[in-house]
Amino acid sequence: MTLKHRGRDWIGLRLSVISNRYTYPLYAAIERDHGLLRDEAAVIVCLSFGDGATAQDIVGYTARPKNTISRAVRKLEAAGLIRRHGDSSDARASRLYLTEHGLALFRRIRAYYFERDKKVIGALTASEQREFDRLLVKIADVSKTWI
Repeated sequence: MTLKHRGRDWIGLRLSVISNRYTYPLYAAIERDHGLLRDEAAVIVCLSFGDGATAQDIVGYTARPKNTISRAVRKLEAAGLIRRHGDSSDARASRLYLTEHGLALFRRIRAYYFERDKKVIGALTASEQREFDRLLVKIADVSKTWI
């Protein structure tokens, strides 16, 4: 028996299935090839968007648990892949930055994400890809209010 669902129902289930198909092979390959766990890779990728994010910024963006992001930050810092500096506007927070080694690692792992992205959009026309991107941004923006 092949499980198959078509139609407008069960959007969350279908998103979850697609997410699993995207993320499990992605993070398994990154862990196998670079020794990074999912949240460690997420921290590195988030810091590539622009230096100076806090761990709380990363938690807010990724919707990952605070304790796993904090653990990832400590491990990456100990490995010399990120560094932290005090936040001048909030004494309790630290700003996080990729080191040269962290940036070099990001450059290696981003290819894994690009390959997975090609699989996601490969069945879409150029017009559909633009529309898909527009809709993802719209849904991602509103999803911040769901938690």
